[in-house]
Amino acid sequence: MAAEETLRFLRRLRAVREFSPEPVSEQVIDDILEVGRWSQSGGNRQPWDVVVVRDPDLKRKFGEWGARPAANAAVVFLIVMQNDQPSLDEGRLAERLCLAAAAHGLGSVVATLKNEGPELAKQALGIPADRRAVALVAVGHVDVEARRNRPPPANAGRKPLAEFAHRDRW
Repeated sequence: MAAEETLRFLRRLRAVREFSPEPVSEQVIDDILEVGRWSQSGGNRQPWDVVVVRDPDLKRKFGEWGARPAANAAVVFLIVMQNDQPSLDEGRLAERLCLAAAAHGLGSVVATLKNEGPELAKQALGIPADRRAVALVAVGHVDVEARRNRPPPANAGRKPLAEFAHRDRW
């Protein structure tokens, strides 16, 4: 893939919260997981596990626990970290899962379980109490009609590069 094509792919990644009911195949799920498995982590510690959730009742509960897009996603990748401290590595993995989904033409969004949601999810899935289970990636086929009917967000544009980046000093 040429640099320009890769950069265009990276720039078009958007958060997708509207999914069609079409399932995502096991092969695609494995491809996404394989990309996640090779994500960078500090000191190559790989401080994570991923729980793949397809169960409609669990996904609905994730939505009730604050991660609303999970309720209608075809598959949810719950990121489980080795300890309960927030980590840059958690975000790195989430972004890689989103990129792998986009490579397959799927939509995705990073969402978080809120309030008692992480504890309830750990109980429901048998995750050890000392682990962090807050971030997830909801993935599915894009519901094009729902996205088309959604009002555009007020801040859909991007800052000009000169406002975003500072060179050598502020």
